[in-house]
Amino acid sequence: MNAWLNKIIAGSLCVLALASCEKQDSFTQVKTGTTPAFSATATEFVFSADKASENAVTYTWTASQDWGYRAVVNYTLEVAEKGNGFRNASEIFSANNGLTKTFTVAQLNQAINNMGLAAGREHQLVIRVKAAVDTIGDKVYSDSVLLNVTPYYVPKIYPAIYVPGGYQGWSFDNDGLGALASVNNDKKYEGYLNFPDANTEFKITPAKSWDLNYGDAGGGSLVSNGGNIKAAEAGYYRLTVDLNALSFTISRTTWSVTGSAAGGADKAMTFNAATKKWSVTTPLAAGSFYFRANNANTISLSDDDNNGVLNAGAAGVINITTPGTYTITMDLSNPGNYVYTLSVQ
Repeated sequence: MNAWLNKIIAGSLCVLALASCEKQDSFTQVKTGTTPAFSATATEFVFSADKASENAVTYTWTASQDWGYRAVVNYTLEVAEKGNGFRNASEIFSANNGLTKTFTVAQLNQAINNMGLAAGREHQLVIRVKAAVDTIGDKVYSDSVLLNVTPYYVPKIYPAIYVPGGYQGWSFDNDGLGALASVNNDKKYEGYLNFPDANTEFKITPAKSWDLNYGDAGGGSLVSNGGNIKAAEAGYYRLTVDLNALSFTISRTTWSVTGSAAGGADKAMTFNAATKKWSVTTPLAAGSFYFRANNANTISLSDDDNNGVLNAGAAGVINITTPGTYTITMDLSNPGNYVYTLSVQ
């Protein structure tokens, strides 16, 4: 009986030894991968819409290796403002096992716009590559590369109505056809048009067609197929139309910047009919300013989100931290997409 017991014990030990060997052979040591080396073909950019289709930059990195097993590595490009430790970084590209990415001007400009950064201003950013293996949730980061960029604004598209009139030959095919936008998609529209001549007449159409058109019914009211609406003086006008109430307003405007940075005065802006922009070059103190029409706050614009895009009202002031002489431009020609630029001289 002892012999049989010894055989059973010996067999059990062999099974355990084999299991131990198999476990030892199948064990994989999970390690953190190597840090990618990261480089860029350029670091300084001033973007413009006319070069949107051109290549802006190519980013290249080396493979992150030695993860301890055959891993699928995901590479992500992260962008953040310089000096903030990549807090709230934006991910602008991600791919498995890819080692290069080329951005066109339009693609990289859109990524910067998506970060909520102001158009027409230089931004000091940094970009890096993150290598990660999803199965273990580990990651490594490359050193960062500078990304100093001045983006251009990408307009949003809103529901629109049109303003054919004598100022552009009453033509729907004319590039000068004015439009009004409904930012809230509520059939309430607003826009700005320049009428170079006195007694300019126009109408309102929901489409680029005369099938349905609205004219002046008197007292700020609109009526289908009504008489022409008239701007008595030459000038730059703000138009609003409410198709729910069939009403309109028309207000001639001149523009200025005002606020503590302007010493509380109105610094008059000049309109350029060729560029469709208002501008002024003026000394500004440390403080804030906003834009207003006719030296009053009835029609005023400011920057609520500090991103170079203007909103109605004077609450979102624009801050000046360094006193100096600045050139300020304002563009109201694209309805619903009111933008400005600010540059020190």
